[in-house]
Amino acid sequence: MNRVTRRLVVLALACALGGCAGGTANRTDEAAAVAEQVAPSLVRVQYAVRYDKGEAPQAGGWMTPACPVRPRGPLAPDSALKNEQPMEVPGFLVGPAQVVSTDPMIQGRFLEGITVSNGRDVVKATPAAYGRTESVVVLDLERPLEGARPLEFADDAGPPAYSVSYGLAAGRWTTSVQGFGAAFQLSEDGRRVLRAPMQALVVDRDGRPVGLSMNAELPADGSWKASPAAWPAYSADEVRALLGALKRRCGSGLVRVGLYFRSPRQESGMSYRMRDDEEATEMYANGLLIAPDRLLVLANLKPKVTARLERMTVFTEDGGSAAAAFEASLADYGCLVARLEKPLAGPIRLSDRSIGGHRFALLPTADVRLAGENRTVYYEHRRIADLEQGWRGRLYPEVIGRSEGLFLFDPDGALVALPVARREKVQTERWSSSSGARLTAAADLRAVLADLQANVDAGNVPLSEAEESRLAWLGVILQPMNRDLARANNVANLTKDGETGAIVSYVYPDSPAAKAGVEAGDVLLRLAAEGRPEPIEVRLSDYSERGAFPWDRLDEVPEQYFDRLPAPWAPVETVLTRALTDLGFGTKFEAHFFKDGQVAPKAFEVVAGPPHYESAPRYKSEALGLTVRDLTYEVRRYFQREPGDPGVIVSKIEPGSKASVAGIKPYEIITHVNDRPMTSVKEFEAAVAKAEGELRLSVKRMAQGRVVKIQMVGPAPATPTPETPAPESPKPEEP
Repeated sequence: MNRVTRRLVVLALACALGGCAGGTANRTDEAAAVAEQVAPSLVRVQYAVRYDKGEAPQAGGWMTPACPVRPRGPLAPDSALKNEQPMEVPGFLVGPAQVVSTDPMIQGRFLEGITVSNGRDVVKATPAAYGRTESVVVLDLERPLEGARPLEFADDAGPPAYSVSYGLAAGRWTTSVQGFGAAFQLSEDGRRVLRAPMQALVVDRDGRPVGLSMNAELPADGSWKASPAAWPAYSADEVRALLGALKRRCGSGLVRVGLYFRSPRQESGMSYRMRDDEEATEMYANGLLIAPDRLLVLANLKPKVTARLERMTVFTEDGGSAAAAFEASLADYGCLVARLEKPLAGPIRLSDRSIGGHRFALLPTADVRLAGENRTVYYEHRRIADLEQGWRGRLYPEVIGRSEGLFLFDPDGALVALPVARREKVQTERWSSSSGARLTAAADLRAVLADLQANVDAGNVPLSEAEESRLAWLGVILQPMNRDLARANNVANLTKDGETGAIVSYVYPDSPAAKAGVEAGDVLLRLAAEGRPEPIEVRLSDYSERGAFPWDRLDEVPEQYFDRLPAPWAPVETVLTRALTDLGFGTKFEAHFFKDGQVAPKAFEVVAGPPHYESAPRYKSEALGLTVRDLTYEVRRYFQREPGDPGVIVSKIEPGSKASVAGIKPYEIITHVNDRPMTSVKEFEAAVAKAEGELRLSVKRMAQGRVVKIQMVGPAPATPTPETPAPESPKPEEP
């Protein structure tokens, strides 16, 4: 039994055989002869891969027609490492010591060596060239393989009859022969191609090579019918030169950017937030120098975070830095545009070519790993394996393996694709995060930047500290929906059986809801916003399940835990108010209510609500060691205080301060100072400034009042702080 016979030959005949048994037998014999004819030219290329810095290679493997952007199972590099074996891909012997195989696109740091085997002999190999538009690598062998025979591509070969592929099947390397039968395709842009098997040799009926099909599509003009030696290619040295040029280009034009923020205004122990980075005071992002004085910062910031942005710094490759100022946020992409105070050299040009024209082409790539202040860049080449239609019909490139942090360039140095998040202006899940970055065509960003003013979000900008906590409002207090409430109110079919929706429990006078005729007992189902096809579902957390605020145990809380106390009222900032705020003030929307047995849409415009607790004016008295805030609408409702009732609310107590020693607690209300009513923090500040000797504070804790006396002369008495275990965190209660 010869070597060919020992292989498992799978004869897959895709052509129609006219139902003739004799014809089928003849074609089977013909296909078997083809398999025997080409078998000595089929080889396995083996890549010995390794970990680098604890990381496994993520690219590599080879594409399949069914899944063109995933390495194929056991042939993927990470699978090879786990199985302690080389990554193997098929190859075709095209010269005595030369093999053409699929381009694995493995960074050199992960590669220990390359060998080529035909089952009888194993020879070392090195990359000699890479296809420019074909996803192939040309390998030079250290010596010819014993028992192998190179393919001979003849000009006088007959018409294509069979495609021959070589790969693992049922654990064995298998030669598969099937009728060629390529499908013709004509795209709307005039491209004419033949859909053909991927990684396959195309032969005539006598087994003579006609051409190779590596990308799963062939030019319909027949130009593919030739030896791969005629394909345009970059030598290995030329690829190294391209990567060297890219490194220099990215050294000046692809930079690390530091973004620095004010601390959040919020002081209460528990606040509504969507993501942890909403409280960050610094973060780092990649930046593209798109003009000597203009920077595109790849940072997908929510308006709540951008509001606190104070400054940006660009860190250059030579260790220097340059200041940048915020110019705009893009409306549909997670990017900021910034102006540099001083111009920098080496801006990066964004390609204006359609992303589809880059498919399968060799693209020099910067793989940027950003971890805080540390940035590492690896230079390699990648290829766009497929295109996926996404948002508004735009084409998004897909590559084999990981795409996070990849910047793809064409050989002329223009940026082809970059990782950008599609900015979702409204998020309705409490703990959801922003959509992750995906490879995006640079041509799409180029078009947006060319008409910047038409593509900015005027509501996603830095704000003053006084404005950063502003929120939109409807002017209602909502009770979260659940299954029982949904069925009791006959809205189970409108609220996904209680998963969405909320019941209006209170309507503030003179609010937008009051003016629209909304009443307590109405059910808010969802919002429909201008320019947003998807409705905004109402999903609220049920704070009532977290227990009542323990006013009767407040004196037992040690002062070092005051900052952990949550506000006793439900927060004004919820998924709903944040969604409305992110839509932007002035945006038109409809709120759909269920009222009197039917759905009633009501028209609204997003408007800013009155100051709330987190945004209220505040004053910190260093002498007393406490911070007070104005009484806002939700605080007054919780404490059942009328608009004319005096008082400022204590929002913070410094441990060891005069106020703490005197027994003042967070969330108590100071109504009078030295018998004078306090209606604002400004009045409180003035009263404390004028005080000499004894200061008398009238303090209310819910319905109980007392007078606290504090001596304003001299330091606070020393009071030891007991080592008391942290109490169980109190929970807010619904007003």
